[in-house]
Amino acid sequence: MTAHPLPLPLPTLTDAELVARFRSGDDDAFDEIHRRYRRALLAFARRMLDNTGRDADDVVQDAFLRAYRALRATDRPIALRPWLYMIVRNRGLDELRSPPRAGSYDDELVLNAVPTIDAAQCVQQRDELRQIVTEIGRLPERRRLALVLRTLDGCSHAETARRLHTTVPATKSLIVRARSTLHAAVRAA
Repeated sequence: MTAHPLPLPLPTLTDAELVARFRSGDDDAFDEIHRRYRRALLAFARRMLDNTGRDADDVVQDAFLRAYRALRATDRPIALRPWLYMIVRNRGLDELRSPPRAGSYDDELVLNAVPTIDAAQCVQQRDELRQIVTEIGRLPERRRLALVLRTLDGCSHAETARRLHTTVPATKSLIVRARSTLHAAVRAA
């Protein structure tokens, strides 16, 4: 009887090994990628968006979501670190090119505006919303809680982490995985 070697702890793995483990279905490997690079990518995004009123956290979060999907979509070799920086850079540029967000007064006008879409579009949007709510209900509990606290309740990452008794990087990873799962489920439906 041969003993199988125990897998190496994730923090000891190289980037290439983490990518391979993640692509083979180990979501914890992506958590390690997130832990390893989040702080540096956030600092990079903050420098890029300095004094613009844009949220570096959102840019980095979206970059990780895109990385999560892209790593699972292909098995081509990548240099993880520069690739992640490129995604953050591109997302930051997209954010800088987009029009500024409206203030609260403008938001009220939009919310109170008369709808300009027809009944068929309303039905389609309602069906899509039902599908999203259904898929949120199917998420594993911790992912669902992290997503709801952050996205719907508006809690900060720190507050979400405190409520879930975990760390901010772990919370962000839960949210990335929840959004990715939702996106894939809605796209498939």
